[in-house]
Amino acid sequence: MSDGVRASAGKGRMWAIGLAAVALASCGSPNAASRHSDFAVRDVSVVIHSDAPFTRATDFPGRVESTLEAALEYWGGNWDALAGRSITFESAQTVECGSHSGAFGCFDGDIRLTTRDPAFTFSCVEQTVLVHEVGHAVIGDASHRDRRWMDFHALTSRLDGRRGYSVQGDETCQLFPSVWQHPPDL
Repeated sequence: MSDGVRASAGKGRMWAIGLAAVALASCGSPNAASRHSDFAVRDVSVVIHSDAPFTRATDFPGRVESTLEAALEYWGGNWDALAGRSITFESAQTVECGSHSGAFGCFDGDIRLTTRDPAFTFSCVEQTVLVHEVGHAVIGDASHRDRRWMDFHALTSRLDGRRGYSVQGDETCQLFPSVWQHPPDL
């Protein structure tokens, strides 16, 4: 093979390897297609696929940040646990999570959660399962064996009393810690 043909073949292989790398990078995350960020909190991308009124409120980015800060403190973590990850707020009643198709939230390297409950649309970010999914990001514990999965009193006190939103206007953001809880999987 001549040097020119060898060089041309080498460039073709490099191009093919580069194309394969791009393809793999775009498929590497379950949320790769939805990775566009509506805004960022520190080094966390936030994606909104919901029309819940609280996701459109001007204080939403600050509320996401303060809720994440409180959740990280509760779980004994720091912002490094969430660095480079994304949080996607979905309007669907549930999100896919591995073999579980009816989850309210999922942590699989990124966080996805619904902005709805079977009975109503949440009025604030604090009502979602964000606190729960941050727990998985910080401590893992897929079997929910840590006692903190059932005791959210201190965190509830810290996040309680905030404003909520509905299509009719402002309302209370009543917290339901049972949304965050999970009994141990035995």
